[in-house]
Amino acid sequence: MAKKRILIVDDEEDLTWTISRRLNNGKKKMEILCANSGKAALKMLAENKIDLLLTDLRMPEINGFQLIDEAIKSYPGINVVVMTAYGSSDIKERFENFSNIGYIEKPFEINELRKLVFRAL
Repeated sequence: MAKKRILIVDDEEDLTWTISRRLNNGKKKMEILCANSGKAALKMLAENKIDLLLTDLRMPEINGFQLIDEAIKSYPGINVVVMTAYGSSDIKERFENFSNIGYIEKPFEINELRKLVFRAL
């Protein structure tokens, strides 16, 4: 079975690195790519088959909402997990109607994120 490929997108480089290290937990069950901007993420999406997009919402240039819209439009069937420090009921409601979109608020426990990621895959 091929490894699942995850793209982690957040403008905080330390966070993408930490999440990628903690998700795999040294087991290498998945291939993890990181991008620190929406623009870089779109390029990676175009160049790689991504199974799961794990993205922040607030980023410069291309924000997470724009990235998700483009990803879903261009790559039907992609799963998405949204992570944000600026959660609200409006944001949560916006994604509730999509079965392929998960949602978690920062700060989060890595085990909670891991459960969400495995459920999405």
